[in-house]
Amino acid sequence: MTNMDKFYADVQKIKKYDRANNAKYDGIRASKSVASLFETRTRSFGDLGISISQYWMQHYIENTKEPDNEPTDAHVQWLMTVLSYFDGELDSEHDLPKKDWKAISEFINYEAETLPINILTELMGVLVEKKVL
Repeated sequence: MTNMDKFYADVQKIKKYDRANNAKYDGIRASKSVASLFETRTRSFGDLGISISQYWMQHYIENTKEPDNEPTDAHVQWLMTVLSYFDGELDSEHDLPKKDWKAISEFINYEAETLPINILTELMGVLVEKKVL
């Protein structure tokens, strides 16, 4: 099982747990748990994972027209794309909108002093390829 498979399976467990342990499924509550999972998975990147999960919540989850369906597979894929990017395994099949790459670039710039230089270099290299920088 790959890291991405594990993350996806854990997200499904979070959704199942919320359905089983509450009178009514709350997609926002489940999404907050998914955001927390993402933050845990990205701990080695300092506060970068927190910034990105907050961005994800604000731009994809809190503005949804159907909160009871969150997190959708598309929104989970968004987080998985970021995880692939952090793992250095981003492929051309998965991508984010340019505005999201720009936001991630800003978060990385903010955290640049706390990130190890090799990680910072790899992350910035992808942003150059994406023509964000």
